[in-house]
Amino acid sequence: MRLFTRISVLFYVLVLSVLCGTVGLFVTHIISLNDLYRILEIAYHDTDARTILGLVSAGIILLSFLSARIIYGSYQKERTIAFDNPSGRVTVSLSALEDMVRRVVLRVPDIKEVKSGIIATKKGLEVEIRLILKGDMHIPEMTASLQETVKNKIQDTIGIEESVVVKVHVIKISTEEYKPKKVKGEQPEDRQTLPFQGYRA
Repeated sequence: MRLFTRISVLFYVLVLSVLCGTVGLFVTHIISLNDLYRILEIAYHDTDARTILGLVSAGIILLSFLSARIIYGSYQKERTIAFDNPSGRVTVSLSALEDMVRRVVLRVPDIKEVKSGIIATKKGLEVEIRLILKGDMHIPEMTASLQETVKNKIQDTIGIEESVVVKVHVIKISTEEYKPKKVKGEQPEDRQTLPFQGYRA
């Protein structure tokens, strides 16, 4: 399948190169309008030329559908990992693992928002986590703990010793001011207030 994909890509590059080259020759006036008209006239009136153009067009359309299916199938395979149990083969969607990683990361109190992505490679899994933090903290210590937690969680979940590399990107540190929450049952007089000093003229 990889060979067919490479042939398809090479074919598309060749077709686009010929098309773009022809357009380039036309806009630079190397091919005149009369020359282009004569070529189109031959293709329109000559039966053999019409047959060849029709077959080439049908071939391009067929190749497009086949390439799309192969590329989409390859992408779907890359978005899953598989392992064999005694009762049969098991596949796990990477999107399911990404959701699990988000839930694990959001348990950390200092994290406000998180986005995660996982890529399956020949060496194992690569996890990328993008964070928005709530405030100032010791980032190296927090991220090291987070990386170890995510790595262990993934390995425990899929049940195999896959190599898991966890990359963390802190994209923002929120500086929102702290607003005290109203305690249920608290009366306004319970809060500390400044004494009334009267009106000044």
